[in-house]
Amino acid sequence: MERNTGDSIRLTVPATSAAVRIARSGAAALATHAGFSYREGEELRLAVGEAAALLAPAPEGDGTLVIVYDLEDEALHIDLHLTEDAGAVGDVPPVAAAVLDASVDTWRLDDGGRRIVLHKRAHPDADYDD
Repeated sequence: MERNTGDSIRLTVPATSAAVRIARSGAAALATHAGFSYREGEELRLAVGEAAALLAPAPEGDGTLVIVYDLEDEALHIDLHLTEDAGAVGDVPPVAAAVLDASVDTWRLDDGGRRIVLHKRAHPDADYDD
């Protein structure tokens, strides 16, 4: 299957809690396309959902949430950021940080709490039954 390494997909949605579902679905679909195992895809879906919920927690928010999915060689780099007219994340709650730590290889909060960057590499042969 052609994985289109180097492609970027940009998704722009309102910065609302309802948009979290859209961000998660995109991550799960791209994880499958990038060669992730089912479990890894679910971990990535969870991480993107957590990051999007941190950035757009309210049912009705101001501004726009932009999600850029970059397909790399057996990896996904996902940049979620708020437009200038939206709020920002203060401290990441410990539970959210634990979810992100367990779900992706690396993550960081940037731009004064307006951007969360995730990176996950596919390990489809990994044994998760240990």
